[in-house]
Amino acid sequence: MQMEGENITCVKTSGEGIMCNGTEYLPNAVILFPTPWFWIYLAIYVALVLVAGLMSGLTMGLLSLDVMSLKILSTNGKPQEQIYAKKILPLVKRHHLLLVTLLLSNAAAVESMPLFLDKISNPITAIIVSVTAVLIFGEVVPQALCTRYGLAIGATMSPLVWFLMGLTFIISWPIAKLLDCLLGKNHSTFFRRAELGALVDLHQDQNNANEEPLTDDEVLVIKGALSMRDKTVEQICTLIGSVFSLDINGVMDFDTMDIIVANGRSRVPIRDGSMDNLLGLVLVKNLIKIDPEDNLPIRDVFANHQRPLLSVQADTQLYDALNLFQMGKSHMFVVVKKREGVSNKTTSLLSMEDEVVGVVTLEDVIEELIQEEIMDETDVSESMQKQIKVVKARVARQSISASSGKSVPFTTSTSDPLDDNTDDTQPLLLSNDH
Repeated sequence: MQMEGENITCVKTSGEGIMCNGTEYLPNAVILFPTPWFWIYLAIYVALVLVAGLMSGLTMGLLSLDVMSLKILSTNGKPQEQIYAKKILPLVKRHHLLLVTLLLSNAAAVESMPLFLDKISNPITAIIVSVTAVLIFGEVVPQALCTRYGLAIGATMSPLVWFLMGLTFIISWPIAKLLDCLLGKNHSTFFRRAELGALVDLHQDQNNANEEPLTDDEVLVIKGALSMRDKTVEQICTLIGSVFSLDINGVMDFDTMDIIVANGRSRVPIRDGSMDNLLGLVLVKNLIKIDPEDNLPIRDVFANHQRPLLSVQADTQLYDALNLFQMGKSHMFVVVKKREGVSNKTTSLLSMEDEVVGVVTLEDVIEELIQEEIMDETDVSESMQKQIKVVKARVARQSISASSGKSVPFTTSTSDPLDDNTDDTQPLLLSNDH
């Protein structure tokens, strides 16, 4: 049939369409509700929405997992977490291949939706339904779920992801290799020591329902272990001017014994004159059989009970010093300034060219590790004796003031204003100048 009018010519084609001025128009056939094809196309559309949502959720969930975190979980996590992590780790290691596979599958599902939705609805309805379905069921809900339960969902869906990798390998592998060349393969997180310290602080402050927060002691030990690498023995040693020692030219009499007991040290360095000429040390426990009435020369005592006094360079890191202590040669080192051309960390003899800085003990290093002072019975005894002396002195001053008629304020504080703040917990501190 041919129609003419107003310069428009339409001709019916062999099918159901018409040709007007060279343009063919086909009828827009919408499949109605009762027909079987309506349900088929609707089921395909719903399946595509679910596939798109799953790909979007897996993209968010799997790619947010770090290789380092998965390695930790695979060895130290809960039993179920270890199983999940071992399944996901091979996928996450292929970062770009996983990314391209999931995005390609998501794009294929999203772009296929209009082909089936247009068959069962008009354009306006198709737009409304498509935007709503993709937003809610294709993006928001899947990403929220996979972000929260990414480990479990990713492990469960790992066989499907491997299948999609093989299905899209021809396209995804070249793109993934190109990304590897441009951006690199390594995408794991490696924390610096300062970042680890901040991470530990966060785990102390934040409370998790599945795990108790770190305690103060745990935080101190962890941060102390991280900070030891940047510290040297010179920073923690007891300065040589505060070290208690005995002159080899002295006598082991009652006065000397009293001084040793008052200082409460387990090891006493022996010097010949000045502190720059240290000869070795003796263990206090070896002096228990010595009778002070014999007035033995310290030289003879040292000859019978001497122990080598090893030296350590001032710039030795604390971990190196700890390793030296673990060798069991000594629990005390003399800290000396580094000499040119000397590569050894320790030596049993002190050269005249060495500048003695101080001494460092195993207790000093342990205190830096745990970030707390180690108080023993000697420290407590000295502290109590000091407090008793302070109280007695103030009571005496109060009595004198009362007898003279002068009023002097009295406080119950046990701190002495003349106290030199000497740390009794440090090894070999000299409380009396000898």
